[in-house]
This record gives sequence, structure tokens and C-alpha cells, in this order.
Amino acid sequence: MPKSDSLKKFVPINELETTPFTDVIEIERTVTPDQEKRVDHILVKRKKICRANPSEIFETEEVSRFDVAWPEEPKDELKEEVSEEQKLDLKLQ
Repeated sequence: MPKSDSLKKFVPINELETTPFTDVIEIERTVTPDQEKRVDHILVKRKKICRANPSEIFETEEVSRFDVAWPEEPKDELKEEVSEEQKLDLKLQ
């Protein structure tokens, strides 16, 4: 049984957002393109301030790393025209 072509499935990335209980402040974002793997490596530094309990408000820093894939480029199929002379030459050999 032939294998079907496996397609890469990329998971969508949901970045952390501010909520009524937590403030999210982005400190730094670094995007590094990678030509070989066709992705962008992203490094994000954030400060999270937890305000859920007013008597215990605290801050934490977080570092996240993830990759974002580049969109696929359409591939043009190359079809060479074969003349009858080329076909005949192959048969004669």
C-alpha cells in the first residue's frame, strides 16, 4: 500500500494577552529568519503582573520561543516538450 504524501501541519500560535486578572507587557521581540528551514524564529520577553489578589500583586518575567512557518510558494511544474526525433533516437539505441 503506497504511503500518502505527508503534509506539514502547523499549529496556530495564540500569544498571551492581557486579562482582567493579569497584565501582559511585551519587553522585547526578536525575529530571526532562517532561509534553510523556511521559518522565522521568534523570541519574546514579557512581564506578567498578576492582579487577581489585590493583597498579593506580583510580577514575573517570561521568555517564549516559537517558530512561524513561511507561506508555501507555488511550484511551477516543468514539462519538457519531447519531439518525435528524440523519441525515435531513444528507440534506436
